[in-house]
Amino acid sequence: MVYILRTPAGTFTIVPDEADREMCKLCIGGMWLASFKTAEEAACAVTKRETGWPDWDRAKGECPACLADWEEC
Repeated sequence: MVYILRTPAGTFTIVPDEADREMCKLCIGGMWLASFKTAEEAACAVTKRETGWPDWDRAKGECPACLADWEEC
């Protein structure tokens, strides 16, 4: 499953990790940020603004509450 979230800081994606099928990758603009055990954990990092992407992590304003707020592809 692939999840997409479009933000002013860029487009986040959560995709399966090709190197470890039991993990999910959090990316922005196709660039890997971190890997997580579940898509929910990756989405939580975005919600908490703990992604490692400064433009997002330092921003203020609304952010998704959970993975249900992401577009599922």
